[in-house]
Amino acid sequence: MRFDKYWVLQVKAPFFVTKKQIDIFLDKNTAWIEKYHEIAKQKILPESEVEILKQKAKAYIPQRVEYFAKKYWFKYEKIRITCARTRWGSCSSRKTLSFSYRLMQYRDECIDYVIIHELCHLRQMNHSQKFWSEVRAIMPEYKKWEKELKWVKENIL
Repeated sequence: MRFDKYWVLQVKAPFFVTKKQIDIFLDKNTAWIEKYHEIAKQKILPESEVEILKQKAKAYIPQRVEYFAKKYWFKYEKIRITCARTRWGSCSSRKTLSFSYRLMQYRDECIDYVIIHELCHLRQMNHSQKFWSEVRAIMPEYKKWEKELKWVKENIL
């Protein structure tokens, strides 16, 4: 197996497994390991693309937040664009809304869903039935976009 300089293959095995057994395992699974390596490489964005997405997010997300906030009477303090990898957005108790720049890679409806989701946390800081009713009242088809983003998280990120 050959990997580029940024790829490290780490093998963890119980103490009783011999080096020879590990080598056999690696030989048997070379195709899978190389396939995973290719997928992982595709997930890494060039720095220039990251900067473009950040700029797009800074221009697009605040104006969409403002649109929904005015239309549905939400009050927030500030908006942050983050580099979060595991969360699309968050809402703090201080009414700060945070959104990952990575959202800019997906459909407008997905972005709107995350914005609405976080705005609804301004009224319900949980995922109760009341919270989901609020989300549904604004975006009845929210489950479709939630499902799409979940798929992205499970299969691409």
